[in-house]
Amino acid sequence: MAATAEAPGTATGQDRDTRQLTERVAELVGERARSLALQGRSLADLGDPEELAQRMVAALPSQHAWDERLGPFYDTAGLVTWLGISRQALADRVRRGTLLACRTADGHLVYPALQFARDGAVRPGVVDAVGQFTRAGADGWAIAVWLTTPSDAFDGHSAVDYLVVHRTSANAVEQVRDVAAADARGWSR
Repeated sequence: MAATAEAPGTATGQDRDTRQLTERVAELVGERARSLALQGRSLADLGDPEELAQRMVAALPSQHAWDERLGPFYDTAGLVTWLGISRQALADRVRRGTLLACRTADGHLVYPALQFARDGAVRPGVVDAVGQFTRAGADGWAIAVWLTTPSDAFDGHSAVDYLVVHRTSANAVEQVRDVAAADARGWSR
């Protein structure tokens, strides 16, 4: 059977994705409202609806020119909101090398989403690599490229994919840490 073209005015793939996400968020908000009602509370007890909506949307990564290769990315405002930390705490994590940030040409910091687990924690192995390269003086873009470039050291996978394939096992984390340490030594010479 031949595929038929979508008629003008029908939902595109992006429209469908948006509708599905919106419907699912509405379902989850409804579930939360029912749970709160059982406690004698309401969604209004959680704060201003506009502020709540902004916090929800802040958890979505933003778009960036490097998205195809390294992205998507979070911006500072979105990440601060998602993680529930201050800008100063975020900057401290970047300075200590426990969070990867990349500075854009216009001076803003963006944070590759690839480094985060669903709960907002930086993935084990990634945090080790970021620390190694940060201490060697590498910039965020170089670190992000290293994390996403396939390598024989990771059986043809990138460091991030290797960690995912091996479910961030202790051996995979150790392999990424060791390769990052060796490469970082070479970069700091």
